[in-house]
Amino acid sequence: MILALVMLIIGSIMLVSSRDLVRLLISLEFLFASLFLSILGIMNSPQGYETLVAVIFTSSSELMILVAVITIFSKMFRTTSLEGDKID
Repeated sequence: MILALVMLIIGSIMLVSSRDLVRLLISLEFLFASLFLSILGIMNSPQGYETLVAVIFTSSSELMILVAVITIFSKMFRTTSLEGDKID
């Protein structure tokens, strides 16, 4: 649980301070990893593992959508920066 809390704090700091889409994606993955660790630590029953598998599949789907959005954004604007002055 302590590791999940540390990863949650790191992911939150990265999320707030990120200036481009790749760092934003990495921070979101830190947040999901902390969620996985906390669920795994809390649930020791068979239903807990089923819930964990469902969360992992949902997070994997979310990751693929975010990668597609980053790819489309970078091809359209030729940057992954979130700063407004670089986007024409």
